[in-house]
Amino acid sequence: MTDEVKFCYKCGASLPDGADFCPECGASVRADGERAVPDTTVGTAPVRQDSLGAIPVLILVYGIFALIVAVFAFMFGIMLDTMLDMLKDYAERGLITQDDYQQFLELIGATTEAGKNALKTNLIIEGVIFALSGIAAIVSSHYCGKLENYKMAFYMCIAASALTVIMVFIGDISGLLLAIVGFVMCYLIYQNKHKFTS
Repeated sequence: MTDEVKFCYKCGASLPDGADFCPECGASVRADGERAVPDTTVGTAPVRQDSLGAIPVLILVYGIFALIVAVFAFMFGIMLDTMLDMLKDYAERGLITQDDYQQFLELIGATTEAGKNALKTNLIIEGVIFALSGIAAIVSSHYCGKLENYKMAFYMCIAASALTVIMVFIGDISGLLLAIVGFVMCYLIYQNKHKFTS
């Protein structure tokens, strides 16, 4: 009994026994002359029913809000002296009362030069905190929306939340509220860890 070696009529590649298709080019090579139809089951990507609902959107909204606040904090920090000089000029010209001007200075804690400098520094620090927190939140939102890279989504959310805690140490209690909301989002991401593809 001799082994008969078959070759593909289209590309010349050697064919294994009983082959209906050439392993190299995929051409039909049935001996009975009938055209074989390759068994191609069209594979579709699994439709992912899972999602994190509103979580990615809420994190994204916070991220955009934080970046807007960062811009305003930077602007007020950098332009504080100019704005206070302008208000002082208005008070001297009688456009606003001296009492209103003094009350405003007391309200923002800028009655002394040291107070003005502390306020300016705090505004710039808050601007940096909000900018970093906003960027981290947007990155987290991106991965949460795609349900990819759980670690990046989770740790970026933690970073965005933890950064706002720093604001408490410079006297802005709103940082605590933002941190609490942020850590709730982190917990929700953790609870949905199984939905992420990686």
